[in-house]
Amino acid sequence: MIKKLTLLALLLFLIGVIGSVVTYGSMNKEVKINDKKPIENENITSIQIDVDSTDIEFISVPRMDEARVELVGTGVENTIHDFSVKEEGETLFVSLQSENKKWFSFNFYIPALKLKIFAPEKMYNSVKIKSFSSDVLVQKLQSKTIDLETDSGDVKVENITSEKMTLKTFSGDVHMEHVQGAIETVTDSGDLYVLDAPVKSFGAVTFSGDIKLEKINGEISTKTDSGDVFISTSEISQSIHGKTFSGDIKIESEKEPEDISFEVSTFSGDVNLFDKYKNNAEIGNGTILIQLETDSGDITVINK
Repeated sequence: MIKKLTLLALLLFLIGVIGSVVTYGSMNKEVKINDKKPIENENITSIQIDVDSTDIEFISVPRMDEARVELVGTGVENTIHDFSVKEEGETLFVSLQSENKKWFSFNFYIPALKLKIFAPEKMYNSVKIKSFSSDVLVQKLQSKTIDLETDSGDVKVENITSEKMTLKTFSGDVHMEHVQGAIETVTDSGDLYVLDAPVKSFGAVTFSGDIKLEKINGEISTKTDSGDVFISTSEISQSIHGKTFSGDIKIESEKEPEDISFEVSTFSGDVNLFDKYKNNAEIGNGTILIQLETDSGDITVINK
């Protein structure tokens, strides 16, 4: 009897789902979206962007008459809400909400939308980008502070100048090129790749993912529970702290340092420091501290 009731309940549920899909398809049709809104205030110093289920491109433009916000792609009219571009004082607000953010709905269509922000090229006081499920691309941006956060999606930033940049993603890879300033990145699941970063400081934390930093100079701190850490630099001139629970740590330097102190620890793995040392070591006065720790993995520091 219980099995029959269970099967009946399942059958009724499936009928309801199929009916909802048919009804939704008949009432909502895919449409092309090409909505453009100008940016008119040339005195904008701060930008705040809050969207979901839409990819984001942030591009600097040289002239004010090119400044605009575009929403392009395909979607369903009934799923796109509150696309808004507002200029209040010296702050530009861009927002877009979609029904796809709901935890459960009978909306089975995922829109293919892209939000493009063509902002005047200048130094901003602050830029904040927050998204729910989006890939994010930011190019040629100058801002004293940058805050970028996405729950799910890949992030790519290029040619960025800032005093302080914070980047957080729950699930997604992060790719950074030609970045400056004090930078902090946090991701629960995803790889981090950085190329050409003459930074004041760089902090990277990931729960599951590899960390690869190439052509980086500055104070460096990395931590990953599961993943490898690779650091490539012209010379070790500032402190480095690298930690991973399960993974290898490797540092390549063009010059062998003359004033450095190594504190290394591995529970299961080998240690090789410039093919000379197999454990903690001090070179010169040991002014610059390098701390490297892994529970399961090798630690290697070599010349390129």
